[in-house]
Amino acid sequence: MKKLLTLLVVPVFSFALTSLVVGAEGDAGKKKKDPNAERTVRGQACCAKCCLKVAEKCANVITTTRKGKDGKEQEITFWLASQDQHDELFCKGKTDVIAKGIVKREGKGKDAKMTLTASSVKKARAKN
Repeated sequence: MKKLLTLLVVPVFSFALTSLVVGAEGDAGKKKKDPNAERTVRGQACCAKCCLKVAEKCANVITTTRKGKDGKEQEITFWLASQDQHDELFCKGKTDVIAKGIVKREGKGKDAKMTLTASSVKKARAKN
């Protein structure tokens, strides 16, 4: 009986031990995104005052949609830190743009504000 118990316990114990080691290696292999890395944002550029009517002064914003955790589409507004190219791209209605820069999230939940410190903002090509 003692031998039978040993034959059953040893494989179960060794399987549990190898599962823990493999699980720990799986977590170590995942890389977290660098919060200071440059990101690309595609969306519609417009003026926060003229188009969106959410600000008292003109401000550059890019609005885009993505799927949330619940699978529903949600609109995200990125506020640009600089006012460069305001007259050419932002204050003339909605324009499709591609912006590259560092995104900072300020606040939590629905009150969060996404600020984009853009290194470049370009007009997107027309889709065929």
